[in-house]
Amino acid sequence: MPDLRVETSGERVLPGEAYFADTPVLSVHAGTQPDLFLRWNAIPLAAASVDVVVHLHGFSQQGGAMPLAEKAPRSGLDLAGRSRPTLAVLPRGNWIGRSWYDFPALLGGGLDRLVEQALHRFPHPAGALAVDRFILSAHSGGGMPAVDAIAGALRAPDELFVFDGLYGRDPAAGDPMQGLQAIDAWLDERLSLEPQRPGALRVIYIERQTGPFSRAVAALIAQHLAQAAPDSPARLAPRYRVEPSGVPHGYVAAVCGPLLLARSDTEFDWSRI
Repeated sequence: MPDLRVETSGERVLPGEAYFADTPVLSVHAGTQPDLFLRWNAIPLAAASVDVVVHLHGFSQQGGAMPLAEKAPRSGLDLAGRSRPTLAVLPRGNWIGRSWYDFPALLGGGLDRLVEQALHRFPHPAGALAVDRFILSAHSGGGMPAVDAIAGALRAPDELFVFDGLYGRDPAAGDPMQGLQAIDAWLDERLSLEPQRPGALRVIYIERQTGPFSRAVAALIAQHLAQAAPDSPARLAPRYRVEPSGVPHGYVAAVCGPLLLARSDTEFDWSRI
């Protein structure tokens, strides 16, 4: 793994993928090695920066023995429809018991460190690249950790995709809607950058699992769009919205992720998926 070399053709790095072990920022996470998966599309040799997509996975029936390769196929990190040079990053979470995983290493700026270390490990011939656009996606049990991660990150995501992952909190431990404030603050900052730097918030949910928190996010979006300039809601609504899923829980990220990475304003035709 440390000897990975990318393949090139003409003036670009060819698409590829690789697994890495012992990622420093993930050292506190319990689980198997390798703990980091990277995938990239064609990247010019002259590139100084790339877009970065980080995906946080959900639970695993294999518990602490889960190999990261289990999560890659259903992560939605399919870059085939994406034209911008992009590095996709899938970190292994922290096994906390039974089938559950969380991502404590990504709190308090850990998400920034993960991106930095992923770029350092990607062997682009020109050396470590800078970040242009940053996208964060999450599925299932990775959804609430994604909300917590952006609250402490220096680099806020330009686009946030959550695939049936906004379960909320255990009411016995406090406010079940804790985290809405972080989304509200991120939305406020994000929308202030429109239209010069467009972004997105797309939430796809299944009512019986993540309905209440997801619908609360929909209400936040509606409030922000109502306060925007008169011509903004029609322009922003396709990229900032919450909608029910037309596919089962286990397939939401795999089906919706590639489409959103190609176009953040994509309209899902569930009848044809």
